[in-house]
Amino acid sequence: MRKPATPSNHNPTALLRTHGLRVTPQRLAVAELVFSKPMHVTARIVHEQIRQNHPAISMNTVYLTLGQFEACGLLKRFEVHGNIVFDSNTSPHDHACCNRCGTIIDLDSSPSASSKHTVQLPTQLKPWQIEGERRIWMGLCPDCSSESVL
Repeated sequence: MRKPATPSNHNPTALLRTHGLRVTPQRLAVAELVFSKPMHVTARIVHEQIRQNHPAISMNTVYLTLGQFEACGLLKRFEVHGNIVFDSNTSPHDHACCNRCGTIIDLDSSPSASSKHTVQLPTQLKPWQIEGERRIWMGLCPDCSSESVL
């Protein structure tokens, strides 16, 4: 099993080359942003941040680049509130998303961390060969829930 790429074990240029991707200025700019630290981003957020230094980069280039990174296993994709979110943490984990401010955090999904909330495999899936699961917990983050009380 291939070890997930993380910002701490690769520089962006080496990371792209290791995964057979040509190092272009656009690809490098996207890699430098999304692999600088674990993060959850949309293509629009990446585009807005990169345009500061690369004004000619198109939204399509950003989206295609993020898709290439996902195809190489460098990013994972999930959907929240109708938005495609790219996650630079490719290890198995769950997410929590605030319905008010949109904050997304990673949750440890190890058996010891989720033993209180063990999910039973639905009967219809027993004949399936399950390769993974993703859960997104929705609600209000502590900041937003404390604002609701005021």
